[in-house]
Amino acid sequence: MKCSERLQAVARWVPAGATVADIGADHAHLLIHLVLRERIKKGVAGELNKGPYENARSQVERSGLSDRIEVRRGDGLSVLKEGEADVIVIAGMGGALIASILDRGRKKLSGVRRLVLQPNTGGERVRQWLRQNGWVPVGESLVEEGGTLYEIIAAERGEDEALYRQPPATEEQLLLLGPLLWKEKHPLLTKRWLQELAARERILDRVRAGRTEEAARRAAQLEQEIAQWRRLRKWLFEENP
Repeated sequence: MKCSERLQAVARWVPAGATVADIGADHAHLLIHLVLRERIKKGVAGELNKGPYENARSQVERSGLSDRIEVRRGDGLSVLKEGEADVIVIAGMGGALIASILDRGRKKLSGVRRLVLQPNTGGERVRQWLRQNGWVPVGESLVEEGGTLYEIIAAERGEDEALYRQPPATEEQLLLLGPLLWKEKHPLLTKRWLQELAARERILDRVRAGRTEEAARRAAQLEQEIAQWRRLRKWLFEENP
């Protein structure tokens, strides 16, 4: 079984010897990868829909790991008993959905020492949830697979507001880019910055075509945002200290 580059990057943030719940486990490739390498004690694969649930169960059985990985069907963290998992992984979903799963299942976070989260989009929604609920990023990474950039956020309980005070980036920009990715000047961060800048420039082009006062106000707002994003260029392209 081949584990994708994205899932291997997620796996690097799972502490050795943990009991891991993978919520939205799909084919359970991540847990199988971790167990075969003797990285974790036990895994729980959670899936809501029948097809992915059966896929995960079939993969675990074919791998001969049914005694180490339990596949359960249910919504979000409802598949877990309180205090059952040391680490919770939620990967391959939108950030808003990840935040919703965590919020609805917050009672199941008792005893969890690390969250490993990989939002496909909306990473800022995940970071906002973490800040509001007493979790702080302890590691972030970017991985490129099939021409797409994926971000991984590992978080533990605590607070560190200084993470979001790193000029010349604004708090809003750090929520989008990742405060640790920024602090460590990750090699793929420049590409991520270019994507954010280009997205705003495309929206501005469309808005400028409008003739209303609202379109003019929105265009002015976007021009300010783009100017803020362009100010990051010098820092990003400087040599690392």
